[in-house]
Amino acid sequence: MCLALGCGKQQSNNEAEMQAKARELAHKFILVDTHIDVPYRLRRHFEDISKATSEGNFDLPRARKGGLDAAFMSIYIPSSYQGTPRARALADSLIDMMETLVREHPDQFALARSPEEVRANFQAGKFSIAMGMENGAPIETLEDVPYFYSRGIRYVTLTHAKDNHICDSSYDTTHTWNGLSPFGEKLVPALNRAGIMVDISHVSDS
Repeated sequence: MCLALGCGKQQSNNEAEMQAKARELAHKFILVDTHIDVPYRLRRHFEDISKATSEGNFDLPRARKGGLDAAFMSIYIPSSYQGTPRARALADSLIDMMETLVREHPDQFALARSPEEVRANFQAGKFSIAMGMENGAPIETLEDVPYFYSRGIRYVTLTHAKDNHICDSSYDTTHTWNGLSPFGEKLVPALNRAGIMVDISHVSDS
């Protein structure tokens, strides 16, 4: 029994040491979360995420406590908006929301459109707001690619819950295109050329 108690104490000490080391590393290096659903959440129920909030899984105090320094805020477009002007309107409004957040809290948040800006914000003690588009529904033409790049979009999840005009969804059994659509085959290289990452989450295996 003494041996067991001794082992338990040793294990507890090791866990405490590992947690302390993890906290040290988390606050020493830049940590990035590549997908946080804040914009659409705030559209449904607004809260000031510069302060502690009661809803959702993100606010600045919790991010600071965990050592998070940058996040790709998800510009999420529901599949019900596909093929309608509402898709682009929603994308623009959610991007506007993130820009407003930065304007209203310039000492706490800063936009980040490149790794260099993330590093500069880190040195300045500011939380970096990057943006990714979840569901490429707002991108209806190749000319929309530079537009959304200029607005700060740095990755695009090609589709979400339903097949769209770009590709098939892993959730949808329709298999509209059996992979990429003809437009999707043109869009992927255009995104690559623009410097926008292609996220294949939610897309079908084909």
